[in-house]
Amino acid sequence: MADDTGRTPLRYIAPNIVTGLAMFFGLVAIVAATQGSYVLSGWLIIWATFLDRADGFVARLLKATSEFGVQMDSFADFFNFGVAPAFLVYTALTSTPNLPFASGSGHLLVSAASTAWVFACTFRLARFNVIVDEPRFKGLFFGFPTTIAAGTLAAWLLTLLKYAGPDNPLSGRDLFAEGRAFGDLALSAEIWSFLPWGMLFGAFLMVANLRVRKIGLGGKKPSTVLFSVLALAGVACGFGRVFPELMVLLPTGFILVSLVSQPSAKLRQIRPPPYLPLGKG
Repeated sequence: MADDTGRTPLRYIAPNIVTGLAMFFGLVAIVAATQGSYVLSGWLIIWATFLDRADGFVARLLKATSEFGVQMDSFADFFNFGVAPAFLVYTALTSTPNLPFASGSGHLLVSAASTAWVFACTFRLARFNVIVDEPRFKGLFFGFPTTIAAGTLAAWLLTLLKYAGPDNPLSGRDLFAEGRAFGDLALSAEIWSFLPWGMLFGAFLMVANLRVRKIGLGGKKPSTVLFSVLALAGVACGFGRVFPELMVLLPTGFILVSLVSQPSAKLRQIRPPPYLPLGKG
């Protein structure tokens, strides 16, 4: 949107700079993964999730929302939360000696999981762009957002790296200077066999027609206050690169509660939009 002189107001640039910085984090996360710096790569993806929330906040604060910004944010999400996490997991599992993912069925599994993750992220973002302006979908997600999915995956990866046992070939336990909330827990190499299956489950959650109510920060309800406090604590841990085992609790809990809780009758009446223009010539 331009002003009377035909120039774009500077306030529209600010949220796009935040989005661009998030993409930079995603790019560096991929570079770090190729260099074997899996802990750094995981943290960078988490930082990108924070900036994904920040660009929308900045746009609303400056009254600088735009169609261009929506599309740029969508492309950034595809890269940061689709490509980067899938590349990180694929690289970490297939490049580490003495793990069963370099060839055979293990390699097929992690390849399928990474591909499904990228496809699901693309599908989820395309669907979001279709319904973003429809008032009847306000305050509601169909499927879990890519931001939550990627942040949860990165936090779990960091937690597994932190608590990998001495004999685990894929470990980052020496790269965490803070304490250990789970004490002397030491995970064996078998724990990595669960990660591709977790990715497949996460991909399913992104594309499923599950109705997930949006939860915003602020508000006076006890549940909202607790969520806000835990979310802010998670942001503090994320920027400080400490305690991923605590960060993982909130998004994992949110996913589990959303799965087991029944949507209200009002939400059940809201049908998701068709993916294809069925019935049109």
